[in-house]
Amino acid sequence: MIRTVWSFRGGFAILALGAAASGHALETVTANAVVTGTGTAFLVAPDLLVTNRHVIQSCAAVDVYTAEGKRPAQVQVADAAVDLALLRVPGLRGTPVKLRTPRSIRLGETVFVFGFPLSGSLTSGGNFTSGLVSGLRGLHDAPGDIQITAPVQPGNSGGPLLDAAGQVIGVVKAKLDAMKAAKAIGDIPQNVNFAISAPILIDFLVRQRVGFGNGSVNPTTAPIDTAQVAELAQGFTFRVECGGRGTSPTVVSGTNGSAIANNATPPGESALPKRAGPMLACQGSVLAWTDCFGGVDLPDGSKYVGEFKDGKYHGQGTYLFADGRRYVGELKDGKRSGQGVFMLLDGTRYIGEYKDDKWNGVGSVYSASGQVLQAGTYDDNRLVRGK
Repeated sequence: MIRTVWSFRGGFAILALGAAASGHALETVTANAVVTGTGTAFLVAPDLLVTNRHVIQSCAAVDVYTAEGKRPAQVQVADAAVDLALLRVPGLRGTPVKLRTPRSIRLGETVFVFGFPLSGSLTSGGNFTSGLVSGLRGLHDAPGDIQITAPVQPGNSGGPLLDAAGQVIGVVKAKLDAMKAAKAIGDIPQNVNFAISAPILIDFLVRQRVGFGNGSVNPTTAPIDTAQVAELAQGFTFRVECGGRGTSPTVVSGTNGSAIANNATPPGESALPKRAGPMLACQGSVLAWTDCFGGVDLPDGSKYVGEFKDGKYHGQGTYLFADGRRYVGELKDGKRSGQGVFMLLDGTRYIGEYKDDKWNGVGSVYSASGQVLQAGTYDDNRLVRGK
């Protein structure tokens, strides 16, 4: 059975097969099609924008529209496995986003989308919609995605998914193909849309050594006016245009941190970016660190950068093993517990649930190229249901 969703490019929808299930888009457009497509991107660090990989895939050139006019963009990294890409536009004006890391996403919480859908038909100033988190996983229970009810259209791909405090909690990715679904089930699904989750985005940025702002406001207790969320989004969100197809744009290597962001802190270093709000940098003895953000170098050569409580890893963080393996996600009482991403040296990844440092719950294993190797329910690192 073909799993079909919409991905977004240009003034029309492009079918993407298996996007929500595998975490990346596989487009049906031929390589030589003469098409000018559009999408959305947001500023994550000085001069650096995040968008979907499928927005810029096979584009001869990529341009970003700013208040000063159209600017050429370089594709720094395009990762098919997670459908994310980094664009570099030197001298780009705007305030980088803050990524929400202290608390996990909750089912039913309010979310917002800002982007540039249906370019040429709707306002050129951007479109702002709202909805709820309707699911904590993607199509067919795929981890790494969030299901939302906020309306999205062709051109929204790559745009920010925001919480009630204006912090980024995901990247808009796709929507269900209503016509195909109606033929299959005899009913038209409504408001079934998907975004890449924050842990996947954070892991992508950490791997590229991109320094980013960490949000620390609890949107359930400190929301801001909806109009303020929209105003914030306008300051860091841009329209992206794919200028022709047939030849892929030059991808600038992102393995050197200085090539990505001159001021980026390499992952795992004890030097930490400044944080705004109540989540402060940890001070004093590690054993006393609580409700703060810090980094430690461990005796075995591994490193941890993230949140602490009562002297233990607790919250969102990145754990770098001495042999190069990496975990990005939630931790509780010093152990990997909750949603997380674990990457092996060969690029193989587990994306899913953890408990007590082991794969426990629903998860999937992906190859370096993004192919699903295993998917189902795990018990202490063993697949007990699924294949």
